[in-house]
Amino acid sequence: MNKLLVSLLAVTLFIGCKPDEPSITEVDWKLTLLNGKDYASLQQPITITFSPDNKVAGHAGCNRYFGSYKKSQAELSFSQMGATKMFCDGKMEIEDSFLKALAEVDRFVVSENKLRLQKGERILMEFAK
Repeated sequence: MNKLLVSLLAVTLFIGCKPDEPSITEVDWKLTLLNGKDYASLQQPITITFSPDNKVAGHAGCNRYFGSYKKSQAELSFSQMGATKMFCDGKMEIEDSFLKALAEVDRFVVSENKLRLQKGERILMEFAK
């Protein structure tokens, strides 16, 4: 009986010791890389913020954007995306590239204060805290 109790306790502790899933929520992530190009030094950074209630929002260079996201382990997708419609000379190309890349995202990786959004193994964009 004691061996059974000790075994159950050990299994419970082992299951409870799994590493926590990295959190992407409630952080103002700033774009550093998009389609292989460095954007870390933009005067007005492109940002993304994930809320715990599966909402996403940020600044796309000129306009604010918003929508929903679905996350499961390393999988990530965006839906119901919208944005304000201002025109900013010289910023629209980057903004369009960013919003198109968001639509392609199917997974994410968090490591060392960085968030990578990917399509398969291809890195679409990278953010820093």
